[in-house]
Amino acid sequence: MASSISSWLVPVLLTVSSLFLVMNILNARKSNKSLVDDIERARSDVRVAMDTSQDCSKKLDANTADMTAKDQQLASLNADVKTLTEEKNKIQEELIQLQAQLDGPAQPAEAPKEEASNEEANQPKGQEKPAEAA
Repeated sequence: MASSISSWLVPVLLTVSSLFLVMNILNARKSNKSLVDDIERARSDVRVAMDTSQDCSKKLDANTADMTAKDQQLASLNADVKTLTEEKNKIQEELIQLQAQLDGPAQPAEAPKEEASNEEANQPKGQEKPAEAA
């Protein structure tokens, strides 16, 4: 009996272990295929991300160059505004000086008239200025 059990037990064990190994191989292939698909998907995502990164980098460089040009233009305009403001202030000072020169002779001419009217008001009524001989 022992020989009859051992005669069919070894082939059954070999068959079961072979089936187990075949199932394990099939499962490993399925897992490997899934992992290969995941790797391809990840590579594709990396390519898309690199393309997007390159596009963004190009746009950033273009915007940086544009901003640099605008900054230089703004600095130039600020310098122009400062220069023009200084010129305006100088012209206003000259205008004030010229107005003062124009007003200067007119004020002394008016001042004696005011002084004469003040003197007449201060003198008593009986004492008028003698008329000058003509």
